[in-house]
Amino acid sequence: MVTSADTRTIAIFGATGQTGRVIVRHLLAQAESRPLQLQIYVRDRAKLFTLCPGIDTKPHVQIFQGALTDVEVAKSTISGAHIVVSTLGENDNVPGVRVLQDGANSIIAALEDLKAQQKGWQKPHVFYLSSSTYNARFAAERPPFVHWLIKTAFSHPYADLAKAQARLIESTSLLSITLIQPPVLIEEEGTGHEISTESVRLAVSYEDLGAAFTEMVLEDRYQELPAVGVSSKLGDRPARYAPEIFRRIFWGMLAHIKSLVF
Repeated sequence: MVTSADTRTIAIFGATGQTGRVIVRHLLAQAESRPLQLQIYVRDRAKLFTLCPGIDTKPHVQIFQGALTDVEVAKSTISGAHIVVSTLGENDNVPGVRVLQDGANSIIAALEDLKAQQKGWQKPHVFYLSSSTYNARFAAERPPFVHWLIKTAFSHPYADLAKAQARLIESTSLLSITLIQPPVLIEEEGTGHEISTESVRLAVSYEDLGAAFTEMVLEDRYQELPAVGVSSKLGDRPARYAPEIFRRIFWGMLAHIKSLVF
């Protein structure tokens, strides 16, 4: 596909997840008025078509399907990209989960090949979905016991995240990276997003997180930041969010205990 010199090419991993689908929706709307090229990786093309009807007819969209461990598919997705977005991840405390490690390994292997094979290759900037739990400034705002509860209740996906983002952060010859570190992710309507390096609120909706990702992807100034927090403007409502937070912690702790016992 031929693109103009001023086209911003964006590779997306996790496009059918709850955050990724919001990003895709916003970027498709932006592409109506500005030069964007979207290169989307999916494990299930049919799911993307259901979530985004008509996306397969868009001239500025390419879709690549395959296993997350398929380096050739990752290479096709990333080739020529200025920006790589990853919103991959697992919300449940599943023992042995490694979706983030598999994604990071494929992205790194793909970039190594592209760097070796393409004349004039330039490293992309990665916007990577992380967690406020792995930001010392943000985590310090929580009571220590609450912080321990959260890390333990999501011990398996957090272990996957820690290993994956460490690999990406150390791959400085292949990419630059900004970690997007939200608090609790909530399914609800958006109330507007806040992007901050100083603090986060209690929660962020997928709608607001996706909108924030879109803003950062389209504005170069965010590439200078190693990590940012994203919150909903109305994200400090303990009475609203406490039942869902406690439910997740309960089931996450149960899964953690089971993994230790069995």
